[in-house]
Amino acid sequence: MDIVTQNLVNSFKQEQGFPENIPDSTLFEHFVNYCVVSKEYSEEFQVEDICVAGSNDLQLDGVAIIVNGVLINTIEEIDDLANTNRYIDAEFIFIQAKASKNFDGADISNMFFGIQELFNPLSKAPRNDFLAEKESLIKHIYDKSPLFRHGNPQLKIYYTTTGKWQEDDNLKARINREGSLLEELNIFRTFPIFEPVDAKRLQQFFSQAKNSFSKTIMFSKRVTLPAMKEVKESYLGYLPVSIYLDLITDENGKLLRGLFYDNVRDFQGDNPVNKEIEQTLVSEEKEAFILLNNGVTVVADDLSVTGDNFKLTSFQIVNGCQTSHILFNNQKIISDSVHIPIKLIVSSENVLKNRITKATNRQTAVKLEELSALTDFQKNLEQYYNAIEGEHRLYYERRSQQYRSLSGSESSPDEKMKIQIIPVSTQIRAFASMFLNRAPQASRYYNNLLNDLENQIFVNGHCPIAYYVSAYALFRIESALRKKQLNNRYKAFKYHLLGILRMEIAGTAFPIMTSNKFEKYCATIRDELWDEKKRTLALERACKVLDKALKNGYDRDRAKDSTLQDRAKKIIQAKQSKSKN
Repeated sequence: MDIVTQNLVNSFKQEQGFPENIPDSTLFEHFVNYCVVSKEYSEEFQVEDICVAGSNDLQLDGVAIIVNGVLINTIEEIDDLANTNRYIDAEFIFIQAKASKNFDGADISNMFFGIQELFNPLSKAPRNDFLAEKESLIKHIYDKSPLFRHGNPQLKIYYTTTGKWQEDDNLKARINREGSLLEELNIFRTFPIFEPVDAKRLQQFFSQAKNSFSKTIMFSKRVTLPAMKEVKESYLGYLPVSIYLDLITDENGKLLRGLFYDNVRDFQGDNPVNKEIEQTLVSEEKEAFILLNNGVTVVADDLSVTGDNFKLTSFQIVNGCQTSHILFNNQKIISDSVHIPIKLIVSSENVLKNRITKATNRQTAVKLEELSALTDFQKNLEQYYNAIEGEHRLYYERRSQQYRSLSGSESSPDEKMKIQIIPVSTQIRAFASMFLNRAPQASRYYNNLLNDLENQIFVNGHCPIAYYVSAYALFRIESALRKKQLNNRYKAFKYHLLGILRMEIAGTAFPIMTSNKFEKYCATIRDELWDEKKRTLALERACKVLDKALKNGYDRDRAKDSTLQDRAKKIIQAKQSKSKN
């Protein structure tokens, strides 16, 4: 392996918090999976969720499944996205990581054969548990084929080495033959896309995953708005639909869902308002779209202007989620006769961003209290996280890719590992699991989980320490799993461990969440988690309780058992009652 790639692998190992004794082959597989999936998916993800390498892996090291722009790991997420968006747009990504320098024809053919076996309903080839789980997700997606509005799933294959791709004609012919066999299955959108990745491309993928996100567009039809406090500059204008689509899609033409993180509502699919927008686009009135649509509001942290070329850095679309999705879904049938009204605001002030989000989203059917919960509370929660320094610091990422270009190690207080970054989706799952008894539902698509919780989460009056301790406990559990300090059988039950850990440390009953007593209750949890010896012992006790509740049966489906927390609670109560006597 060349020195540049080796240094990148070492950097990746440090920022991901992998143990010193992790095998080189396993580390390289995780590195390749991270680089490839980061190219295809712009949000945070757990690299272990991609890995399928090991015995009976059908010559595959990584499998990523993206549904409606979301990297999914559970059947529940697929169902939630199908119900919310009312369609399924799927992509399957298969990865093989070879640390050697050769692009070996036999190895490439073996990889293709493994993929064929995975899609062959009559195959009897053994699969390991990780691959079997991915296979069940793929089958569930095909069970929903009536929702394939944009065609069958797309198949992408990445074969990676540390050498150099030479455009070998024999290899290209072999790849084309193998691809033809997969195409004959008639279950993919297009001819399978095969991408050979050599050391240089791998380095580029890693660099792109680390850089701050930016986009350059031609914005000629604009007026400059007057100067105002807390705003660096702002513009009002319109864009041809093709330029706007360039702004909201990546180099692969996929929608950048992270741009809509600050929107109060996810895409709502074919509701009456969205159907009306779509009908306008396909009618003779489509040129009047600019007059009929409220437009989109873009807020950027930074902007560089050269003539009509605008380079936006770290930007969000705070209003226009529904419009953007509909334009993206209908891009093949609309032309540049359609123009999009756009408001561009450059400001790094979070207070102003919150006000803009509130004001622009008031035009949609969103209650004022919901807007406050998703703006003011988030701002205060981020400030709470930022006030904690040293080894217990976590980084609340309330805006997509907020910490994308920052990395470091757990041992350095001023730096951070990837698992110390807490996206909103992780915060929702952690809090709901620890305090709302929702561990069985934690595998759902987080936006649907948030909607189901309604007034139980991100509530004004809730103390931020509760959110912090739930995320911190999850961080410590995931760190212990990654360092092999915790048996991997507990991975599927990590959200259940949050609730059990809380009950073990502070008791099974807790005060009203808006009370001072509840804040003290959470402080008790925090203090024990911050003490390494106490934390280790508490986690050991929690695992023993879980073992007893599960009766040592660790099938992943048991994580969906809604009675598991109640059984654990009774075990803890019985133990505490016995100790008192």
